[in-house]
Amino acid sequence: MLLALKAKIYQQPELFEEKLTNDLQNLVESYYAKYLVKYTQEAEVQTPATIKLPPVAHRADFQEVDINSLEVSEVKSFGAEHLCHQISEQLDFDTHFQACDFSKKESKLAQTSIISRAIFTASEWKTAQILADNSSLCELQELNHTPTHRELYAIADKLYENREKIDQLLYTRIQNIFNLEDKIVIFDLSNSYFETSKRGSQLAKFGKSKEKRKDCPLVVFTALINQEGFLRDSKIYEGSKADPESLEDMITHLEKTYLQQKNELSSTKPTVVLDAGIATEDNIAFIRKKGYDYVCVARSQLKEYVLDDTKFTTTHTQGKQQVQLQKVSTDKYDDHWLYVKSEAKEKKEQSIDDKLAQRYEKELEKIKASLSKPRGNKNVSKIWERIGRAKEKNARVSAGYKLNIKEEKGVVTDIAWKLIPMNKHKADKSQGVYFIRTSLQTSDASALWKIYNTIREVESAFRCLKTDLNIRPIHHQKDERIASHIYLTVLAYQLVNTIRYQLKQKGIHDDWQNILRKASTQTIQNIELPTQLKTVHMRKPSRAIAELQKIYKACNCKTNIKAKRKYVTYH
Repeated sequence: MLLALKAKIYQQPELFEEKLTNDLQNLVESYYAKYLVKYTQEAEVQTPATIKLPPVAHRADFQEVDINSLEVSEVKSFGAEHLCHQISEQLDFDTHFQACDFSKKESKLAQTSIISRAIFTASEWKTAQILADNSSLCELQELNHTPTHRELYAIADKLYENREKIDQLLYTRIQNIFNLEDKIVIFDLSNSYFETSKRGSQLAKFGKSKEKRKDCPLVVFTALINQEGFLRDSKIYEGSKADPESLEDMITHLEKTYLQQKNELSSTKPTVVLDAGIATEDNIAFIRKKGYDYVCVARSQLKEYVLDDTKFTTTHTQGKQQVQLQKVSTDKYDDHWLYVKSEAKEKKEQSIDDKLAQRYEKELEKIKASLSKPRGNKNVSKIWERIGRAKEKNARVSAGYKLNIKEEKGVVTDIAWKLIPMNKHKADKSQGVYFIRTSLQTSDASALWKIYNTIREVESAFRCLKTDLNIRPIHHQKDERIASHIYLTVLAYQLVNTIRYQLKQKGIHDDWQNILRKASTQTIQNIELPTQLKTVHMRKPSRAIAELQKIYKACNCKTNIKAKRKYVTYH
């Protein structure tokens, strides 16, 4: 029966004709009638990828093709470009750029530059080559030529010149698309290094490198990020800028943009979340003066406190590690403090302490062993010098040891040591205890912990900027190009986070590299179909794989574009 139905649908004779009963023949006719109703309408019909239906006769274009002469050419990457192009339209980049007096051509070039940064993360020189040889992005952007590296440099500079207006327009658009409210803003900063000496640069300065590159000059960039991971504001500073010094600039700018949007002071100002490195007493006082609430990790352990309740609130981190929470009282400060005991932090602290203790005891054993050597220096002052160096090298644990030095007439005869009980402050730290402080009036420890954990969005943002979008190291030589490079990466991040935010809403938690991997399976190519009278040249993308289709659907994007018949050559 199935063979008979298939033959009827495809209008082909049966190779091996079945003898069907009247009932089965009627059933074939019934299913064929349903096929005609469902699949021969004027509208396009969405069918599962596994079902291959013959084309409807009045819409088909049947040609006899010489299969042996069929050619596929000009194959270029398509999936990532097609996805990012549609997200660029969702973010309405074109309107924002035209509001900044970009020409139509400059707007297309700017979008091409941002999308290129998101996908290829290459230098302008390399990007120009990729756009020419490997990518369909210029085709999707309807650029009539492949931009040169000089054009990419110029458009990045123009984007940076208009950064304040672009940031305001883009962030407002993001808020409108996703109906976001700025209940929380997270402040943090990072830095990136240069592989060259950068003599004469006003931006590239030596400072404390996040990547431990003490040999390289740095540039610092700061960010205000909302709880969904979108950048509200960013700034660039010289590499010697200390962590706490940049907060005032950002809060002042937040105040300005907040007043522009709200047109009034109100109690709905966002809560500012800070990491410990920035939460100095001066910065906290400044935030309070401006009327913002804050949540931060205390820079130092609280030495004198009383637990408010004997019952702990237990929660878990994203890594399923247990965390115990309890509010505490202290007379030293007038804000609110939360006691946090982290299982993961306790393991980490204990591991560090054990390693340093072993190293310190090994140093002491070495000094003690030298006392029994005939030519060993046993002078008491020299021995104390060696002990002092060992203490300095292992300062974190050396205070926990009591040393007993025996000497006779200025000569050391023996060294002994033992561990002493830790004070409360030290015991807290070794047991994975730290404190969160806040100005918020809340008795819900879990809610406070949840607010603080939005700082993970900053960590995720900087990880994406540095690793996925390759903001480091910086190879540009001119200061203005350094700033343009960083700002272009920031705009690319906004595009990437728009995609990832929509995917997370649908339960897809892929990182950007995995999204690009899936998108790389979709290409676009020219297909040359040689017929008896002519050669038909089609420009057609491949069908997206199932995983990529899920990404398109989650982002409200089309999975493909209509094939283009570029030209026809008659013989």
